[in-house]
Amino acid sequence: MLKRERQQYILDKVNRDGSALTKDIKEEFGVAEDTVRKDFQELSALGKVRRIHGGVLKLEQGAVDFELRASEQTSVKQYLAEKTLDFVKDKRVLYIDSGSTNLKLAQILPEAYSGTLITNSPAISLVLCECKNAEVILLGGNLEKTAKVVMGSNAIGQLEEMNIECCILGVSALSPENGITFPISEETLLKRTIVNKSKQIIAIANKEKLGRVSAFYCADISVIDILVTDEINEAILEPYRQCGVQVISETI
Repeated sequence: MLKRERQQYILDKVNRDGSALTKDIKEEFGVAEDTVRKDFQELSALGKVRRIHGGVLKLEQGAVDFELRASEQTSVKQYLAEKTLDFVKDKRVLYIDSGSTNLKLAQILPEAYSGTLITNSPAISLVLCECKNAEVILLGGNLEKTAKVVMGSNAIGQLEEMNIECCILGVSALSPENGITFPISEETLLKRTIVNKSKQIIAIANKEKLGRVSAFYCADISVIDILVTDEINEAILEPYRQCGVQVISETI
């Protein structure tokens, strides 16, 4: 097989499975390990994959339309939100980060909730208005129109003045080797501030987000206290546990 065809196969595998390992490609094509590594290096240099030890990962792209994300896998997101509710309903200062699964959590938060609710998502802030006894804070700043999320220095400045008891961190790509990553630099800076200002961090992530990597590094996986996911493959989940993360693994 020509190099071009082999590299296309690698890309197809990464896009389908989220990753490709050196040993697997070596065995499938009967080529030397150095040959596979060169393929990985060339694809990484072209910005098509992200190198990790022993293989490559899918490189997540830029912001995705919020309405599109909100319409996908709604039953899974609803189920994961319900599994998360018990961990947050008694928190007095709760930050609900932007994200379509986090929107589901906001929608099922008890109307009687009393405390301070903070978000950088206009859509989530409108839902939180149903909590009549709560103070709702919508961060101000630059509105990213595609993802419909507030970012920028103004939002970061507000967060610097806050002490957050619990944060529901919106995530797009998680990897034990590469940490928590995001496709947009400005978004990453905001997320990093949220992480630094939060006493507890909970991430809700469907299985498609695990083992993925985006362009900009936010923090190590170990900053996550609780991970709620529909992934049930223990081989995939164990590295997260080894990083000190409490994993709540549920499937519908």
